[in-house]
Amino acid sequence: MFKRLSAPDVALAKKLAPWEKIKWKDDQLQSIYTDWGKYFTKNSHLNLGTQYLDAALKIRPENSKALIRRNQVKLAEGRPMEVLADAMKSKNIIGKNIHRGSCHEFDLQICDALLESNQFEEAKRFAHSNLKALNHSQMLSMQKRIAVANSVLCHVLSPSTELPLYRLKKNMIADKATKPKVVKSDCDVLSIQAKEPKILSPLGKKRHERRLIAFSQVYVPYAWKDIIFLKNIRDNPNLLVKQSIESSDFLQTLVNDRYNTVRSFTRMLHARQPIYSKQYMNTDLYRKNHQDNFFRIQYQTRRNMFSILQNIRALIKKNDLTKLTKYVTDVMDSYVAIKTHRIMPWKFEFINEVFNYLGLARINKYKIPSNLNTLGRSNLITLLGIPKNISNICNVINNNLVQIKKEKIGDTKDTFKNRISYLENRLRFATYTIERCFLYHEQAQASLDNHSFDKCCLLARKSMDEANRGHHYVWGVLSALIACKAHTVLGKVEKQKETLKEALNFAKHLKNIDLILFIDICLKINNEEIELKNYLTGTDGYVKRPQRRLISSIENSESSINTNSNIIAPEMRHE
Repeated sequence: MFKRLSAPDVALAKKLAPWEKIKWKDDQLQSIYTDWGKYFTKNSHLNLGTQYLDAALKIRPENSKALIRRNQVKLAEGRPMEVLADAMKSKNIIGKNIHRGSCHEFDLQICDALLESNQFEEAKRFAHSNLKALNHSQMLSMQKRIAVANSVLCHVLSPSTELPLYRLKKNMIADKATKPKVVKSDCDVLSIQAKEPKILSPLGKKRHERRLIAFSQVYVPYAWKDIIFLKNIRDNPNLLVKQSIESSDFLQTLVNDRYNTVRSFTRMLHARQPIYSKQYMNTDLYRKNHQDNFFRIQYQTRRNMFSILQNIRALIKKNDLTKLTKYVTDVMDSYVAIKTHRIMPWKFEFINEVFNYLGLARINKYKIPSNLNTLGRSNLITLLGIPKNISNICNVINNNLVQIKKEKIGDTKDTFKNRISYLENRLRFATYTIERCFLYHEQAQASLDNHSFDKCCLLARKSMDEANRGHHYVWGVLSALIACKAHTVLGKVEKQKETLKEALNFAKHLKNIDLILFIDICLKINNEEIELKNYLTGTDGYVKRPQRRLISSIENSESSINTNSNIIAPEMRHE
């Protein structure tokens, strides 16, 4: 029964085109493929033409016409090294069997491939060595290649390139001398060399982008914008959609191939005609134009700085700290960081003013509410502005901080990692203490929002150290209050008292009465908690484990604390 249901021995015939049903001879078939390859390559269908030429060469590898045409296609696609290897191999295979004319074509292609791959000395040597065996008509085409090589070598070795070449050689020797020698064992098979990524500063990245734009403008003046667009689109998520697996892989391969082709073409042009600074004929006119351009950029930078400060003041009046923080971060990272002291001589003063504006705007949110009449522990949560969703109540009661970290919604973990890596990268190139204070403070705030309380305290301490070093008391107060929030959540009342005292010292330097009263009230609440803790440990006869700072425990014990708390004086309230 199963034998009857089995597949037949003869499979279905492959679907063929009408012309494929004819039994062509091999010579006829390879001639057809060669003609089709020539036709498609003439009409700029290079990929399709290459397929037919490859099919013709499979039938007859000695087909000189197909070999020459395929090498021409590869040269048009910017693959000179493949042409060089293919032409030399073809010359060795068919050079003994056919007349000298075809070998002459391969010699020309070898010379062209050497020129396209920037091997000008080798191309000139090869052309002169094969020049004697050619007749007059063949010699003319080879002499054209020699003339091209001579012109390139004369241009590259001209007197105007002596100084840049000397600087390049000097830098290469210095780098080689200072580079440490890698000591390896005799048998080091399993070791893998890890390539460290090259980290550039924002100014270095901007200079690299400007160098690429200038390079493209010189060699491809009418399509340099397309080259920059092609470079930026290679990793664009709008083009490479994750859901479209097949099309994304195809598009990524296509874009990378096209960009590599363009870059190899521009490098080839640079090798033939390198970019070096040439001396301007009229020195006085050159200096005048240079100074005019410099003063124009400097004046426009000054106007932009005034505009930035005006926008910051407008955001402060609106009391929108989120937009203000985002605006300051973008301005300092994308504009101020790429300006040199020559363009922006007042860069230090501007950075201090911007960060002080932001710090003072954040200090203004620490105010004494009008309805604060008692010194209950729940009021400390309200005073410091700790969000109630910073931890789950039941998990905090059980002291289960591991469960707190697991209770995250969405992709907050990835957002936190990206934020920390961004701030660490900026911190690597921060030169001013006030900027380092701001970056450490932002890292501490991000760690607090991510429930990494110990790390938050560590980063806040670094920010306070930087504030003491540079006398930036505004950010010293803010960092101390961030550490107080972490100690409040963890229930470390002694650490909280020490941090509040440091914050009070910073506030006294600022001579801000409202801030001093605010921190003084926080200290009084902290003293109440310490007294309550000492009372509980003294009555029970043993030291209990300190509870975490919890919203539920605060509300349950608030009634007992309010009976012992003092009423705040009217002059200490902040309406």
